[in-house]
Amino acid sequence: MSNEGPEKPGLFSMVDSANIVDSLWNDRSNRRTIRLGKWKHANEIETSEDILSDPSKILFTEKVNTILLPFKRLLKNLLTCGTNDLRKETIPAKLWLESTKKPINTRLIPYCGSLSIVERAEIANWFLTIINKDAHLWLGRLPLAHAFTLYIAEHLKSNPKMAGLTGDALIKKAWEVQFTGTPSLLTDVDVERECLERLENEMFEVSQAAGVAGHYQWGLDAGDHQDWDPYAGMQDLNCGDRLGSDAELVEGYEFIRRERTQPILEEKKPRPKPRPLKRGNKKD
Repeated sequence: MSNEGPEKPGLFSMVDSANIVDSLWNDRSNRRTIRLGKWKHANEIETSEDILSDPSKILFTEKVNTILLPFKRLLKNLLTCGTNDLRKETIPAKLWLESTKKPINTRLIPYCGSLSIVERAEIANWFLTIINKDAHLWLGRLPLAHAFTLYIAEHLKSNPKMAGLTGDALIKKAWEVQFTGTPSLLTDVDVERECLERLENEMFEVSQAAGVAGHYQWGLDAGDHQDWDPYAGMQDLNCGDRLGSDAELVEGYEFIRRERTQPILEEKKPRPKPRPLKRGNKKD
């Protein structure tokens, strides 16, 4: 937040601690003196679910490639395998699916152990890049679940307690870890996003409790905000229990109106289509 001159987006600057304020709840006069610099609202920041639903978000690393590439053919075969296929391979996730009596090619497998959001996203990106471009065929399903198992198995090798496990036994142990581990989605918390969301709730709430200060008062005595409308997308914070007046929205005498960085282009009017002339009766 700033009541100083305009700053260019993307730059860093020193801010005196005296100029740092909170949400200024119920403080109409001070809200009116502050123009808001542009930031991304909390509800626009990608969540863990957003990242995991799009395999193109986070690129895979060479580490992921080294672990999974030796199993490329097996993972491709899992895309189309049936119940009686790949019996000689140790694929615990497939055995689990068969025990549920559900279709193995369409049933979702929610188990990912304690793999982090980033690790799961990297593995999914590797699958998208190396195995198959159609994520609907494998995202959340058997092929990706077994890729998780293989990845976990490789990491178990460095655990001294697992030193005696090799081959099939190691794969089975990896599935056990995958099946019983606590998903990181339940433990990974975006603290910054949550703090920003709480701050915005107080800054932009329109309600009886927020009073006049909550009626779109930011910057009304100072000037335009930084090339954005900070209230856009905040409609859910209007509780609907207070109707403000137009008098509360009057701009102050020192209001500074900024020039648009990208002027609005005039809409080009379509040229009228030529119409055929109607021939009248020829006069003598």
